[in-house]
Amino acid sequence: SGSANLLLLGWGSTYGPITAAVRRLRRVGEGVAQIHLRHLNPFPANLGEILRSYEHVLIPEMNLGQLATLLRAKYLVDVRSHTQVSGMPFKAEQLATIMQEIIHVP
Repeated sequence: SGSANLLLLGWGSTYGPITAAVRRLRRVGEGVAQIHLRHLNPFPANLGEILRSYEHVLIPEMNLGQLATLLRAKYLVDVRSHTQVSGMPFKAEQLATIMQEIIHVP
């Protein structure tokens, strides 16, 4: 995890907005990391270890949070889900704001 204490985990259509939000925060010196799953079954062998190595894990999902639910159940980790079911894609600015809030919670 290096100097990052926040991991953004995505899959599917969230790749673009997550990547743009991570770049935005890295440009201002924030320590954030990103992984993008190519498939959900089976999960990558080291995923639990990766999730446990970050203080915060945020999962933007274009649904009601099913991936976060699966990860919590399988790995017993506290992941935060940010869901959107409007049919519109996430905006990088919106994700960057949420990430900033998580990083800077006292």
